[in-house]
Amino acid sequence: MSRATRKGTRSPARHAADSHDLIRVHGARENNLKDVNIEIPKRRLTVFTGVSGSGKSSLVFDTIAAESQRLINETYSAFVQGFMPTLARPDVDVLDGLTTAIIVGQERMGADARSTVGTATDANAMLRILFSRLGKPHIGSPQAFSFNVASMSGAGAVTLERGGNTVKERRSFSVTGGMCPRCEGRGAVNDYDLTALYDDSKSLNEGALTIPGYSMDGWYGRIFRGCGFFDPDKPIHRYTKKELDALLYTEPTKIKVEGVNLTYAGLIPTIQKSMLSKDVDAMQPHIRAFVERAVTFATCPECCGTRLSEPARSSKIKRICIADACAMQISDLAEWVKGLEEPSVAPLLAALQHSLDSFVEIGLGYLSLDRPSGTLSGGEAQRVKMVRHLGSSLTDVSYVFDEPTIGMHPHDIQRMNDLLLQLRDKGNTVLVVEHKPEAIAIADHVVDLGPGAGAAGGEVVFEGTVDGLRESGTLTGRHLDDRATLKETVRKPNGA
Repeated sequence: MSRATRKGTRSPARHAADSHDLIRVHGARENNLKDVNIEIPKRRLTVFTGVSGSGKSSLVFDTIAAESQRLINETYSAFVQGFMPTLARPDVDVLDGLTTAIIVGQERMGADARSTVGTATDANAMLRILFSRLGKPHIGSPQAFSFNVASMSGAGAVTLERGGNTVKERRSFSVTGGMCPRCEGRGAVNDYDLTALYDDSKSLNEGALTIPGYSMDGWYGRIFRGCGFFDPDKPIHRYTKKELDALLYTEPTKIKVEGVNLTYAGLIPTIQKSMLSKDVDAMQPHIRAFVERAVTFATCPECCGTRLSEPARSSKIKRICIADACAMQISDLAEWVKGLEEPSVAPLLAALQHSLDSFVEIGLGYLSLDRPSGTLSGGEAQRVKMVRHLGSSLTDVSYVFDEPTIGMHPHDIQRMNDLLLQLRDKGNTVLVVEHKPEAIAIADHVVDLGPGAGAAGGEVVFEGTVDGLRESGTLTGRHLDDRATLKETVRKPNGA
């Protein structure tokens, strides 16, 4: 018996899978890189340093992250790949040990008009579940609190095989969504200046339309001439009410023009789909100028800008509805959630509390969940993405950051450092391109590129620990502990 016990306490042999603990790069020549060979430890925080133009981004983004994304894209079907950008293999001899790369850059977040801070993270999804469980009166599932889901119903006959006989039955269905029916979940309604859409003294063939991209020389011309709803040679001011309604408001309709199946839609539905579905600030300059000239935006009078239907706003927890919760400053919302004590949803409350606390810890407690994501600055957008990834169930992936502390107050840099370490501690590989000494100091591994910029860079001049970097004598190492100091003496005033 004792012999069996001693045998069971022996340390097992190292599993072969545990040997893949490095990302190996050999012969990287992307941009100004000069046959760079490095080994990056997985599940550690590695910071890439060096002067601007030394090759940091070429190594991290254009080589490691680019090859990871290219390999992932190749796993999709040929049909799906047809809708994705074609990525060339980086100029490198060997890349081994890659994991899924997620780039967290400072680009502004999605241009969708319905995208908010809450929808960009899991916070809104968890709030919807919370209100569907605890909200009084109970109005339905979590989608009943979503401004992206419209309420709908329908009925019809279905054919069933029952007992060897064909039976027809009438069935109906209904979906309860939280979308405001007036503004369709946008929080604003639109009014169009028709004189900015067309010159009614001209016919369509004479170039009456003044909407950017609308020309009678292309597909629009074929559709307008062949739809049969109006006469393209008649001045628009002579159109009947029916013809003008067809030109402006017809919903997408299948038509056949010269034997070709096409879709015709009026000017207003087309503008709403192609232009107004995007955030105004994300539009091309000429499109934005047209929209600002032709469309007037006003707060939806039915939902008061909350985007939600009346039933969704009527269900409350402690006199607070989901619209009120989303409008709160996140730091205040975190305190409100902390005061909710309901054992049946304890795990959900803990996850929501952690997500909201992450916003506060990273210095974004002043935001609200209903803040449109297109209005966030680059730095705010990057930190919101970090909160989303902190709540992700994914592990053992590579997170790639491009100067995450740029423009941040020194107090907030420490908060950013804590989040980077949390991502690492979840079992992820964190790669950071950085210049700030405060951010470099937390690295488990440092790769310093240089010695100069452009043609004078592209080489690994140091690889190791932060303490080793200080003693390395490289340009980064020599200035790592430099701090701005006050002058010992000041200029004497001369009365000028």
